[in-house]
Amino acid sequence: MNIDEIIIYEDNHLIVLNKPAGSLSQGDSSDRIALNEEVKEFIKRRDSKPGNVFIGIVHRLDLYVSGVLIYAKTSKGAARLSDQIRKRKVSKFYICMTERSEVTVADETWHNHTHMYTRKGNKTYVTGPRDKSAQQGELLFTTLITTEKHALHLVKLITGRKHQIRATFCELGIPILGDRLYGSRHSYPQMILLHSLMAKCLHPTIKDERVFTATIPAEFISLLGDVRKDTHSLISNCIDNCP
Repeated sequence: MNIDEIIIYEDNHLIVLNKPAGSLSQGDSSDRIALNEEVKEFIKRRDSKPGNVFIGIVHRLDLYVSGVLIYAKTSKGAARLSDQIRKRKVSKFYICMTERSEVTVADETWHNHTHMYTRKGNKTYVTGPRDKSAQQGELLFTTLITTEKHALHLVKLITGRKHQIRATFCELGIPILGDRLYGSRHSYPQMILLHSLMAKCLHPTIKDERVFTATIPAEFISLLGDVRKDTHSLISNCIDNCP
């Protein structure tokens, strides 16, 4: 992978990538090389660094999810960004494509979904308050565009439960396209149509607000057809009006 082609922003403390779907944010039990390790090797070669390169993981994206992924290049940056995330001071916006249900309406109204989530095996489920293993999760979403068969949604993630967005749309009866684990009838090679579109945070040292945006994947654009020309302005307006 050419790391320099997916860099959104970089300075001494941060490197922000448009993560390709199908790449690991960090290593797991498989033999696949994770993106954080590729970034280390890229910086080591590019900057001719003689020692180890530090890349701090402050958040993750699922394997088949694309979009904004922030790594820290210093321990100070990692600690301060992690603290912002714990205190919910980092705003994360996602877009996703689902099938259109009979009740799906593109009215640009933000809806709050607060549920209890529990993990069973490799899946997350929406459950009830009596489940002692469950944790509360919260997100907001609005439906931006509907076509004859599909719907484009904008999501603001409040908490970061594993597979939270995927489990929520499954519970709503409109699983994310390509997400076979959560009930989608469609398949895409190495991806689901969930994309980390934007992240807003304070720079860990300068302390001014930074906004990082990842280009919308072509798979989304192709499904929008003739309505796609207004997508970016529509997204921008809805983000500005988000509670």
